[in-house]
Amino acid sequence: MYDALARIEEQLADIELQYLRRTYTATRPKFLERAAAIQSIPDFWSTVIDEAPAEIDHRIQPRDVSALNCLTGIDVERFEVQDAEHGEPRSVKLTFTFKPNEWFADEKIEKRFYWRMSKHGWSGLVSEPASIGWKHRDLTEGLLDMAVKLWKKEQELDSNGRSRDDVKTTAEYKALVEKVEGTPQDAISIFALFGFRGHHISAKESERALGRKKAMVDNVERGEELDKGSPPMPDTEIYPHGEEVAVAFSEDLYPSATQYFTAAKERDAKDSDEELVGDSGVSEENDDVHDRGHAERPNKKVKISL
Repeated sequence: MYDALARIEEQLADIELQYLRRTYTATRPKFLERAAAIQSIPDFWSTVIDEAPAEIDHRIQPRDVSALNCLTGIDVERFEVQDAEHGEPRSVKLTFTFKPNEWFADEKIEKRFYWRMSKHGWSGLVSEPASIGWKHRDLTEGLLDMAVKLWKKEQELDSNGRSRDDVKTTAEYKALVEKVEGTPQDAISIFALFGFRGHHISAKESERALGRKKAMVDNVERGEELDKGSPPMPDTEIYPHGEEVAVAFSEDLYPSATQYFTAAKERDAKDSDEELVGDSGVSEENDDVHDRGHAERPNKKVKISL
């Protein structure tokens, strides 16, 4: 009985992934057309960011706003999708394009998130740190550069056949742990997203785990428990909210950008009309002008299970 239920759930998950893969390949050309059309609309993406869903909005610090106002493009690419039938559609690449600004020299900043499954059954997004060429002030207060330095040290140790435990003895590791422990989570710049790494799950480990997936379903039939709980984040993780923010960008803000922009403009127009009514001294009998508040925000997208 339990075996049949588990297999049905697995088949439903496969159908959901196939739907995402086919939807992406069908809509990608239109999103590229939209990107070209947006170039003629001033302040499109900075306006959209102002309307961002809570998962993003709550992570933006006051010091981030000036840099985010320089956004001229956001793109989401499911880079592991080969075609409508093949490839992992949950892996995403976020690309942010900026006009020249005082904060960093980069015109484009890219961040790849890889969908992985651990040998214990946990699945989700992991990544590698992406550097930013800061001009003057580092909005992450040094966290991003330190994460990049540690990652490079790990690559160096790996190439020399050293174990992951050896990393913990390095100066880069100790310095980053101290920095993370001394930084309040609610004060971290959203640009620290580019330093998010998540759990240490290699492509090989994930491939082996996926290969054992059917056997894991059989274990459920025999009453064996599968540990699918999320393991604790590494002590050196500078942006624990990285997966949540990446999903919000890729499955909500990016596909619904036009709706967010339109909602902002409709609200601005209503606010202007109310100001004109107030200036003329005319009072409305119906108070729904005040009840409307903000223009309706786009409906939340259904999150594809990770």
